[in-house]
Amino acid sequence: MNSLPRLSSSPKTSVWRAQLEAAVAWLPMLLLAVLLWVSVWLVRNAPQAVTSGFAVAPSHEPDYFAHQFTLKVYSLEGKLKSFLQGGSSVHYPDTLTNLIEQPVVYAVSQTGRLTTASAKRSLSNEDGSEIQLFGQAVVRKEGMGQEPALTLRSEFIHMFANTDRLVTYAPVKIERGENRFSANTLNADNLHQRFQLQGRVKALLVPQKRP
Repeated sequence: MNSLPRLSSSPKTSVWRAQLEAAVAWLPMLLLAVLLWVSVWLVRNAPQAVTSGFAVAPSHEPDYFAHQFTLKVYSLEGKLKSFLQGGSSVHYPDTLTNLIEQPVVYAVSQTGRLTTASAKRSLSNEDGSEIQLFGQAVVRKEGMGQEPALTLRSEFIHMFANTDRLVTYAPVKIERGENRFSANTLNADNLHQRFQLQGRVKALLVPQKRP
């Protein structure tokens, strides 16, 4: 019994089949490229999230506090720059201030001069560059060389640490060595040794003793 003749593939059919197989092999890579392009296009053209134009203002409620604390600040050389202790401290985020009860401050200047301050309470900014003392405030700068000690007493004293200024709009008493002063207001620039007294100014000057 004769079998049916088999059809042999022609050269044209072999070339077409090779091209088809090559196209099929590249098809997954082509699909991945298309999907990647579509993803990038969607990300770039996606609508932005709508943000609220109203920022929630911080409330005047303390966010942290401390009791019977001590804070020391040292320089890069390891020398003590300032020392602060208090009965309690409360931080307010809306004003970025610290309210301290019964504060006692020790600060050493670059020249080595010691300054102490105390009061019933104080209000300071976060970096300590400004401190307001309330109630029986006392600030004392120790004497150094030919410069005598300086003591200020008032119900309110505003200290500016960076510029070494002391300002008060309440009656103030000043002791500088053996000399005594009193006034209704004071603007003291310790850096340039200038003291501006206003109001009812009184002074008691003691002559220096000759060697």
